[in-house]
Amino acid sequence: MKRILIYSVGFTLLLFVFRVVYSGTLLFFFIPWNLFLAWLPLFFSSKISGTKINSHNAIFFVLWLLFFPNAPYMITDLFHLEQREAVPLYFDLILLFTAAWNALLMGLLSFRNIETWLLRMYAASTVRIISVVCFLLCGFGIYLGRYLRFNSWHVITQPFDLLKEIAIRFIHPFEYPGTWAVTILFSVLMMIVYETLKQMAIYYNSK
Repeated sequence: MKRILIYSVGFTLLLFVFRVVYSGTLLFFFIPWNLFLAWLPLFFSSKISGTKINSHNAIFFVLWLLFFPNAPYMITDLFHLEQREAVPLYFDLILLFTAAWNALLMGLLSFRNIETWLLRMYAASTVRIISVVCFLLCGFGIYLGRYLRFNSWHVITQPFDLLKEIAIRFIHPFEYPGTWAVTILFSVLMMIVYETLKQMAIYYNSK
């Protein structure tokens, strides 16, 4: 799995480099950076996979939770798809799609690490509840990133602005239907894709 993921990410980066050289522009310069951010939750989750909860691992879990939305966030980069003169539309479609797919895959692999870690200490029913909460927080994080332009590090650099925007939406939830629509839709999407991939793995391993 690790090897094919490296090949897949490498393919996306090659497409990006080709686009830069061919078009002479850095229009999609955010792709390598966003892929790096999508890799961070996989890195943090790998640090605690197979261990038990302690203060050291709790820090990695919090870091994972903060950066986890960066992975599926790249799905929203498809908003940048439009016809441009420099490069054919199909090329940009494949570039943005493969970037989003790789980011989503890294995010879901990181979630699998976290789920496995939690199952070492809690009952499956408890872990399912925690998983749903994590997916909902992820969906909310995608909204904060795409529409309010907050990043994971703003928890430290702009904590009061971030808390203000979050609090307003919880105090007056009906005034922000888009917030909850994005949160729920992305949460459900993540859960469906995750469970699909997990069930496929179980099915093929059992044959």
